[in-house]
This record gives sequence, structure tokens and C-alpha cells, in this order.
Amino acid sequence: MKSGKPTVRQVYALAAALCERAGEEFPETRDAASELIERLRIENGHPAPRLEDMPFRSQRARRRGRSTGERDAGRVAAELAREL
Repeated sequence: MKSGKPTVRQVYALAAALCERAGEEFPETRDAASELIERLRIENGHPAPRLEDMPFRSQRARRRGRSTGERDAGRVAAELAREL
């Protein structure tokens, strides 16, 4: 078994399973995903429910070596786990 952060595929599978468990339809577009994330964050009492509430990180601040999708997927998976 490999160690390290989850793959993008694993994060999508986790998100789909969590949506199913919560009785939510998995979003098909970015806009639908943003709306669902915001609604779930508000329901959970998240201090910054809107993605715009998060501070912008410049390209330089990002770590190199991993794709943007992998970084975002890992962050989303961790956040989903915390919120549930």
C-alpha cells in the first residue's frame, strides 16, 4: 500500500460517497459544486463558507511538483473529512 496524500481519483470517490451518504446529488458543474460546498459549509457553521472568503494564494506560494488538481483535491478531501 502506498503512503502519501490521496489521489485525485480517490478524492472524487470519497466526495461521491459522502454526497450519497448525505443524500446529495454529486454536482456536475463547477458552479453547482461551489453552490453545494457553500450551502454545506453554512449548514455546518463553517467560519468562511464562501470560497471567496478564503485568502488568495499566488502561484509563487504554491508548492511545486504536484498538479493544481492534486493540491486542490487533497485540500477538499481534508476539509470534507473535518466537516463531517
